[in-house]
Amino acid sequence: MNIEIRKEAQALHSYVVNLRKHFHQYPELSMEEWETSKRIQEELTEMGIPFTLAAETGVIGIIGSKGPVIALRADIDALKVEEQNEIVYKSCVPGVMHACGHDAHTAALIGAARILKAHEEELNCTVKLIFQPGEEVSRGAKMILEAGHLDHVEQIFGLHVFADIPVGYVNVEPGPRMAESDYFKITIKGRQGHAGKPQQCVDATVAAAAMVLNLQQIVSRETNPIDSAVVTIGYVQCGTVRNVIAGSAFLEGTVRTFSREEGRRIKNAVKRVAMGTAATYHATANVEYNLSAHPAVDNDLDVAEIAFAGAQKVFDEEAFLEVPKMMLGEDFSVYQQRVPGAFAFIGAGNEEMGRAYPNHHEKFNIDEDAVTNAVMMYLSYVQEYVNRKEAEAKGQKVEKKNSGQEGGLFARFQKLRKERERK
Repeated sequence: MNIEIRKEAQALHSYVVNLRKHFHQYPELSMEEWETSKRIQEELTEMGIPFTLAAETGVIGIIGSKGPVIALRADIDALKVEEQNEIVYKSCVPGVMHACGHDAHTAALIGAARILKAHEEELNCTVKLIFQPGEEVSRGAKMILEAGHLDHVEQIFGLHVFADIPVGYVNVEPGPRMAESDYFKITIKGRQGHAGKPQQCVDATVAAAAMVLNLQQIVSRETNPIDSAVVTIGYVQCGTVRNVIAGSAFLEGTVRTFSREEGRRIKNAVKRVAMGTAATYHATANVEYNLSAHPAVDNDLDVAEIAFAGAQKVFDEEAFLEVPKMMLGEDFSVYQQRVPGAFAFIGAGNEEMGRAYPNHHEKFNIDEDAVTNAVMMYLSYVQEYVNRKEAEAKGQKVEKKNSGQEGGLFARFQKLRKERERK
């Protein structure tokens, strides 16, 4: 397979950027991505790419019809965030924003699909294009997997743009990359009453405030500092008016870890701290805990090496950045429980343009060169996979390019490869 990836991706730059702006302007919440899905279907239809619907609002396109099956994945949902950017393509939907970059992922996969379709005759495999809904609520990947859409897939590749990584840099490497994600809900019951007679009440607001602070000590005082863990309370609701003591309160939070054992330990600690804190203030607490909404993103060595080797042939040596594993969550990991997969990070930040706010920020935005770079990452993975399969079929040795990178990521791949061979 011989796609001139840089040239062909750059030729589509305006196309994918305009798509990204469209999706950004019309964001939709998880599992409600009806118009987004419709636009994806329209684009695939125009290209002559057959597709099927999945997970209610998801779309799965098919390119090629022979050989093994591989998959490319993009998530399509937005967040409950009120956008504060003053841009012509600002969100038209009050309280909803593509604050995580899924608009860029969707546009990039459509762009990659257009180029792959043009080279369909060169494919010795079938490529599934998974436009997945509901990533932010950890539902879409499970629904697609349970429906059997990955039953015959050999490998899967995905990516994410990050504005705190400078544009022009990319990262793909083996091993743990993003955290396991659990979430919980805590309902506090007290006794409502007059603000002037607190002695007659059980103040759920005070209990909730103490609980928020006490839960932080699970990490700071109960977790080994060498281990990685996060406990975050992202939503608190209590009270109705200034002169009424709240009789109930509601908290929602998330826990991030890199091991199932640590996740279970923190689950028990959350329940103990919540109930103990509530009792201290004469209230009660009920804890609903969802253990492992999704596991950690853990890149398969072989798939990561294919993606890395392919990217080396497209991007400059200086483009490869080592990025520590993140405590952010990603339900791409659900696919990795069934299919070997790798997940790449794409730099999208540009401080000079004022586009370096972190993901989920109300002013999150990206340097749109990142969309084209994402297109190139998708394509470089597919091309490397195809060419390796062709080489193996001919009994040829697979070329593994060093590009002079004796240290860094190249060295890490080589070390892990040797360790596995010794075993």
